[in-house]
Amino acid sequence: MTEKKRGRPKGSKSGYTRSEKTIAQREKTLPPAICKTPEDIAYNARLIEYSLKVQQLGKTSNVKDLATVKNAFMEYLKLSAEYGFKISNLSACAAMGITTQALLNWTHGSREEYREFAETVKMICSLSREQLIMDGKLNPVIGIFWQRNFDGLRNDTEQQQVIQEEENAGDIKSAAEYAKKYGKLLEE
Repeated sequence: MTEKKRGRPKGSKSGYTRSEKTIAQREKTLPPAICKTPEDIAYNARLIEYSLKVQQLGKTSNVKDLATVKNAFMEYLKLSAEYGFKISNLSACAAMGITTQALLNWTHGSREEYREFAETVKMICSLSREQLIMDGKLNPVIGIFWQRNFDGLRNDTEQQQVIQEEENAGDIKSAAEYAKKYGKLLEE
């Protein structure tokens, strides 16, 4: 018995097609793969240099020594200001030599000093992001995504719904109670 080959049969065309309108829109919104202008080349070089320095900061940090982690975070903030880059959760964690999951674990952990520090890092990143949104320097859609995924914010409707469900949870427990409460409505 021959093994079935993976992928599309030879000579067949992909079922996925793109309209001219889609292609034109993507060309407008996607950055070019190669930097062509001197400004783009300079920005790219600065970004690479910054990213390497952020990554190097992470190597100066020792997770078992919170003082080194705090120092790496402060150096990251200075580096971001120096290079003119906005702060973010991922790069802050990289500068501290930890993952975003480690930061999240610290916020829920039992070691108070780590928990307080993690909350401080999250708050600084959140405050910066919120200000960028208000100043029109960050697309609100992206800002909302970050606030929901990194800052723990949710839509008020979701919060109100949960509160309402909790308040109503003990009201009616059985069909007999429903009949007793709403039975008169059926008689009318």
